[in-house]
Amino acid sequence: MSSLNIHQQVFGLSLASNLLTASKGTEADLQSDLDSRLQPTIAGQIGNWKVVWGPRVWKSEPDNADTPPDRVWYIAHNPSAKFGDATYDAYVLAVAGAAPESKENFEIATMVDNLVDFDNWVQLGINTAPQQASSVEQAKPYIWYGAAVGMSTLLTVPSPAGQTIIEFLSTIPSASRLVFTGHSLGGALSPIVALGLLRGGLLRNASANIFTYPTAGPSPGNGPFATLFAENFPQISDGPAAYQMWNGNLANTHDIVPYAWNVDSLKSIPTLYGTLPSELNNTVLALVERAICQANASGLVYVPLQGQSFSAAPPGTPQNLDELLQTITEEHITAYEKFIATSRILPWRELASSMGLPILGELYTAHLEANGRAKSEREGA
Repeated sequence: MSSLNIHQQVFGLSLASNLLTASKGTEADLQSDLDSRLQPTIAGQIGNWKVVWGPRVWKSEPDNADTPPDRVWYIAHNPSAKFGDATYDAYVLAVAGAAPESKENFEIATMVDNLVDFDNWVQLGINTAPQQASSVEQAKPYIWYGAAVGMSTLLTVPSPAGQTIIEFLSTIPSASRLVFTGHSLGGALSPIVALGLLRGGLLRNASANIFTYPTAGPSPGNGPFATLFAENFPQISDGPAAYQMWNGNLANTHDIVPYAWNVDSLKSIPTLYGTLPSELNNTVLALVERAICQANASGLVYVPLQGQSFSAAPPGTPQNLDELLQTITEEHITAYEKFIATSRILPWRELASSMGLPILGELYTAHLEANGRAKSEREGA
């Protein structure tokens, strides 16, 4: 039996979906790589969990060997997972975050100016392609279009064995517990996948046995969507630590990603790590203003999902771009590993990424360009 509690195990399964974040290759090569690495990683570091669906690696350009995966997800099973109240037959659907150099991830993560009418999509069939809303009615639940596109991939692309997650989940015992989890972009996609499947009547499990465990997720929709989520997935406290809960987004107060896409939250990002040097501060201000314009262009107010927050010791104030990226990465990934006290599965230095917010993607791009110029200058010296 694993020494990790159930929340640590679920978070570990979530992290394991990101094993290829720093890898590049064709879809087939990446699939083969993950097939060989995922189960040994889980068995060696997390506990009695077995991959029973997937894993699935998906790329919008499957033959491009110079890019990372665009989407990775899988389902693991434990016949005797110990929850707080009892031991259950349990399944976990884990959704990876965004790879740093995935153009497709960056595009869907920033498609917040266009919307999808969530209820209408569910009524049409959640496994149909999402359609952009032509108008906005403030009382209705909406999600950002990019999240819907990402969700559609998860629901409709089959595993290498030819079975979609909808087909697989229709076969699991109704008394089993089912958890949807993901970090960063996965922290936005996993709760809306859970809500969409539940509202669409596509899950056999009793609602009391369906949980979500998103971490570091940006806000996926407006206030009515957040309310709809809370009505269907009441937040449950399951222990003394903030991370010991279900059905709420776990957010580090020093992590910028959960600050998206609520405009008031975005405005606080430039001072989150103290007073930045003038040039760096101007860069961050410009990128945040761009993010705010994108959110405002949607015509609605993005509202975070319910959840819990935590704070570690405040980081030092970055003095340059490299230090800022390092701080962002530590607060977005390492801080969660330390707080949840789970075994480290991923080398965080490989994950300085565009997980969920344009400021990350564009800063990372600037970082790569600066390093490329420095390398050229050294080689030319």
